[in-house]
Amino acid sequence: MPNTTKNWQHVASTKKLSLFSLIPLAWRLRESDIPPVSRLKDVTTFIARFLSPLEQQITTATVSVILENIQSFNWSAAEVTRAFCHRAALAHQLVNCLSEICFVEAEWRAEELDAILRTSGRPVGPLHGLPMSLKDRFHIKGLDSSCGYVSWLGIPKNGDDEGILVKNLRQAGAIVIAKTNVPMSMLIGETTNNIVGSTVNPFNKFLTAGGASGGEAALLALKGSPIGWGSDIAGSIRIPCAFNNIYGLRPSFGRISATGLADNLPGLPIAASVIGPMCTDLTSLVQLMRWLINCNAWQDDWKVVDMPWRDSVFTNTRNRIGQPGQSNGSLVFAVMKNDGEVNPHPPIQRALSMVTTALLAQGYEVIDWSPSSHSFATDVLFQILGSTAGQSVREAVKASGEPPIPQLADLFTNNEGTSLPTCEFWKLCSWREQFQQRYHDYWKSTRERTICRRVVDGVILPAAPHVAPPEGSFKYYAYSAIPNVLDYTTGVVPVTFADRFKDHAELDYVPISDKDRVNWRLYDKDLFDGSPVGVQIMGQRFQEEKVLAMMGAVRDALQQYQPM
Repeated sequence: MPNTTKNWQHVASTKKLSLFSLIPLAWRLRESDIPPVSRLKDVTTFIARFLSPLEQQITTATVSVILENIQSFNWSAAEVTRAFCHRAALAHQLVNCLSEICFVEAEWRAEELDAILRTSGRPVGPLHGLPMSLKDRFHIKGLDSSCGYVSWLGIPKNGDDEGILVKNLRQAGAIVIAKTNVPMSMLIGETTNNIVGSTVNPFNKFLTAGGASGGEAALLALKGSPIGWGSDIAGSIRIPCAFNNIYGLRPSFGRISATGLADNLPGLPIAASVIGPMCTDLTSLVQLMRWLINCNAWQDDWKVVDMPWRDSVFTNTRNRIGQPGQSNGSLVFAVMKNDGEVNPHPPIQRALSMVTTALLAQGYEVIDWSPSSHSFATDVLFQILGSTAGQSVREAVKASGEPPIPQLADLFTNNEGTSLPTCEFWKLCSWREQFQQRYHDYWKSTRERTICRRVVDGVILPAAPHVAPPEGSFKYYAYSAIPNVLDYTTGVVPVTFADRFKDHAELDYVPISDKDRVNWRLYDKDLFDGSPVGVQIMGQRFQEEKVLAMMGAVRDALQQYQPM
């Protein structure tokens, strides 16, 4: 157990200083190197000035290009690892995205892999020399998994703590370079805690990076890692992906092993967190998902379904491309413009319109999506999660004496020390099952509304009703949490950026609810200008291959989209 008798400020500041000390002197930025946010809010291109041409080439390459260059001896694993460690160090100094650093160990492992490749002529595995980063929840040997709690510091993990994903990554030759920042509790759509502080958005440092995998998304957006791993219980992968212009996937529970994670919700029988990849390019995301699913984790984790990667599903879906003017077997999409409770802000509305227009132009059929209330279903999900999380969070925070972050203040003032009665918990679970059936029935009924008389293949909807907001402003989760209620496979595709000249608010706008009024007051076209806008592509359960293929269809349609 950690020593909780020390002053929490001392413990937290010691950890933060220790983290900074692990950045090599040559990679440290002077205060004068970083312009104030009033002069430079977007640091996504600024970071490149501190990198050599080779470092820039390496860190902007896709996963397949990195692996090909290492195995053909054009780049050494050590060069690749050092380049990403350098860029990750710079990213942390610009947006505060890391929680653990293991650069030295990463370079040692890279040099070892280089020696093996030189000697044997063969890579140790399919990911030989590929750097990786992971959300702070993942247990890594020798590192803390504090998850934003001061009381969880000082408990470095050992090899036995590592989960199946991490072990498979190591066996395949991947190299862990860092873990990334999360919010206290891991249960909010922003990333802030009393240890590392707040992770800000690389595209707009006035705004949050999202959460709970916000540190991971910010690091990837700044190309400090070629691939990252997050977890998702109500949008924790998809929210920060949408806010940071990257791709991400929330698989269905049981497709990927979720062992070796720090947890607020031990033993919760339903609505469990899932693990998923995050990346700046879709091709690499697909490549890593195909590799991971084919690791056969079901042999070691009884919760994983014995379902190898179905390349036929992926290929057949990708082949169902649109053909303008023809009635054929092309994909059918539905678009949710709003959920009836909170209308998306103008940049989100424009992104949905762009996707719709782009898909129609390519010959895909698109219909509207108006199912049962997402908002109420989300409230039920949070009651289920809160049945155990509330007490766990309070205990973890109080153990060190630190104050809760403001976003969790309600958790400490409402229902203090109480838990949900067992009978009420199971009533919520029963309602969730009934909602899942109703939603499935609605999906099935779409064959009556499509011209082709086929059910919808995928649903396009916002990840949030706004782009990345200022810290403390994220309030509405119904758009991101509904796939968790349903356990539907869902990915995020970048679409566009907020534009003050295009995204005008209605002067006479009438809110449709109290929640909508709060959300609409948040809109500021000047503040949000330049912020990324992504959308979700939702399939049904265990449709990872199909969803990834549909994400490709949306990406390709957008690339050919010609706005008026």
